[in-house]
Amino acid sequence: MREPTFERVFVEWKRNFVAELEDGVIVRAYFTDGVVEEKVETETAETLKERLTDYFSAKPVDFSEFRVVYPTRFAERVLSEVRKIPYGEVETYSSIAGRLSTSPRAVGVALRMNLVPVIVPCHRVVAKGGLGGFSSGVEVKKLLLEMESKVSQETL
Repeated sequence: MREPTFERVFVEWKRNFVAELEDGVIVRAYFTDGVVEEKVETETAETLKERLTDYFSAKPVDFSEFRVVYPTRFAERVLSEVRKIPYGEVETYSSIAGRLSTSPRAVGVALRMNLVPVIVPCHRVVAKGGLGGFSSGVEVKKLLLEMESKVSQETL
């Protein structure tokens, strides 16, 4: 039995970003203030590095080709829907809940379980009356949405 291939992509930004892959599947992504050693060995990881570098340079990027880990079946339903939100656009917890016949609170719970923020753009989901939450903090969510240039200063 072969050993799994573990890779790590690191991108510098206002808060640095790390994505970890196992056998070509993105299993974890997070923001950090530190520097993390990168390990890029496959074309998938190289492509992800290029896309993330473009993304954090404020260029529209589509991450839909990358396989990701979903923590539960329900979270997969919600997060798959969130992956459809285009760069620079936002949707409310309520609108996603309506399409999935569930509650906005359940959508929020699923979003908190997102293991791969940015790749699955949960930052693009906002509350009716404001930003809502974000696993990496509301300040990071604000930075991402400002970078994508679609949220007015009044909302922030």
